[in-house]
Amino acid sequence: MGETRRHWFPLAALGFAQLVMAVVALVPRVPEPGHFVNMRGYPLTQELHGLATGGVSGTGLADGGFDAAAVRSTVVGVVPPATLGWLTGLTCVVLLVAGWYWLDLRRAGTPPRPVRFVLGTLGALAAVPLLDLVGAIELRLPGDVRGALVAALGLLVLAAYERSWFVLAVTVVFALVSVAFLPPVTGALGAAGVLFAAAFAVLLRRGHGTAADTR
Repeated sequence: MGETRRHWFPLAALGFAQLVMAVVALVPRVPEPGHFVNMRGYPLTQELHGLATGGVSGTGLADGGFDAAAVRSTVVGVVPPATLGWLTGLTCVVLLVAGWYWLDLRRAGTPPRPVRFVLGTLGALAAVPLLDLVGAIELRLPGDVRGALVAALGLLVLAAYERSWFVLAVTVVFALVSVAFLPPVTGALGAAGVLFAAAFAVLLRRGHGTAADTR
């Protein structure tokens, strides 16, 4: 299976999804009248005593009329949400890759069993939010770290299915770039570049192999 070189498409699809997620995150959002924007938890300091409200009066309570310990426990328990739309992006990638492999296997004369293929696709779709939930509740990982790790796990599955050491190496680089580069948008753009370069390399290898076979 490693000689088919068809795994360029999953690499390119994930790279394109990350590019779209980064662009969407960079687009400024217009706040709705009467609503707070980007409600997040901030550490308590002498200047900040609330949750994204800019002061004690922003909590809706009178000065001195709040429990600092309760607010502190709430802030400590906050898991940073994802800046990028990982769940939507990865779900789209799973559907695109499933459709690609279905068509490719049929063209190769080895169509998959419909029931098994559909169940596998549904299992992959269900695994995306479940793994994200486990990372949030059990590991307390930030949203963007969880998304990158779920994507890396999918690439590991692809490397095992295609028996490709190349995809395994790309997975390691992808995970490092996605998690190490900050802010998350920068990591997404860097990881997308890695994936596009890897997909292009796979296509070049396939092209050279086809040219050698025709001689």
